[in-house]
Parts: sequence; structure tokens; C-alpha cells
Amino acid sequence: MKEYLLHLLQDQWTYHRGRTTGLVLGAFFGICVLLFGFWHIVFVILCAGIGMYIGLRAEHAGSWAEFLDTGVLNRLFRRMS
Repeated sequence: MKEYLLHLLQDQWTYHRGRTTGLVLGAFFGICVLLFGFWHIVFVILCAGIGMYIGLRAEHAGSWAEFLDTGVLNRLFRRMS
């Protein structure tokens, strides 16, 4: 029984990776909503998305120092003056 279940899960991951990922993420989101509440989870996902966007921009800039020097700080100080 254990080998059959393992084989079934491996087949699902191999041939239906998108469905399996969607199922796991959907179940995880549903459990989190039940445990913590919808708006709390939306806030966490929004913060994670913003953090991912900022990290991606810093990655494209080369380093955090270059990202801050060329991007964020210049725009911030341009608006203040």
C-alpha cells in the first residue's frame, strides 16, 4: 500500500505538475484562511508580493547598494527637492 501511494504521488507530480501544485497551494490557502482569516492572509500575500518585487528589482540592479543608489534613493530625493 505504501509503495502504491508513493508511486501514485510520483506519477501525479511527473505528469500533472501544474494540477498538483495548484491543489497543494489551494489547500494551503484554504487552511490558512480558516485558521487566520481572509484579510490577514491577503495582507501576508500582498507583503510577500511587494517583497518579491523589491528583491527582484535589487537582483536586476546587481546588488542592494546599487539598487538603493540608482533607484529608490534618487527618486525619493528628487521628489523632496
